[in-house]
Amino acid sequence: MRLVALAALAAIAAIAAPASAAVNIWSTSFDSGYFETTGPFPWSSLGVTFGGGTIESSGSVPGSGTSLFRNTTPGTTIFDATGLGAHTSLELGFDITFVDSWDSDNGVPGVTPDWLFVNIDGMAPMQWTVPNQSGSNTVIAPTCSLLSSGSNTVGNGFVDATYRCAFSFAHSTNTWGMTIAAGGAGFQYGNDESWAIDNFSLAANAVPEPATWAMLIAGFGLVGVAMRRRKTLAA
Repeated sequence: MRLVALAALAAIAAIAAPASAAVNIWSTSFDSGYFETTGPFPWSSLGVTFGGGTIESSGSVPGSGTSLFRNTTPGTTIFDATGLGAHTSLELGFDITFVDSWDSDNGVPGVTPDWLFVNIDGMAPMQWTVPNQSGSNTVIAPTCSLLSSGSNTVGNGFVDATYRCAFSFAHSTNTWGMTIAAGGAGFQYGNDESWAIDNFSLAANAVPEPATWAMLIAGFGLVGVAMRRRKTLAA
């Protein structure tokens, strides 16, 4: 199943912002749905393909409100955006929870490895694993920081691990997507092993409008004049 938000033409006008500030495209805590905050950065559609996942109680997962999105199946969950305004890069953030008895890539033979496959447009494909149940290796992006591990926060009674991830990457096309799916030779799905995402946010660094460029150029000119004046006075 796929859920889509469509922008009304009157609602997608670009709002001026400093060139260095990323402007929100879409963010949600899943506490009140999939599209809690959208814009002001221009977009035409935002979508979530569930892939077997659903919004459910977040239990005691650190950093979560009342809900998160969890997938207990082998299905692929997709987050996507189309009709994006002109931009040079994107900033993406989310919390990811490895729920229940994940086995790392050096865990007990026969039940390992368990992998989370994360593909983000604009970045190289990634696969992550954690040693919730067996093994000792943690494989995850260096821009993901540990929030909690070693305790049961959500799921079926096994310990969980939650990481907060942040990415910034070059991107300029008007479409974007991210896919997340669990798998691997040892993955068992259901109430044995699953994953959850929360505090999703996507923002864009916009291409400066002509008026902004004019202001920047004028500013550089004033700096040059000031430097020449200081040089003259010092002579």
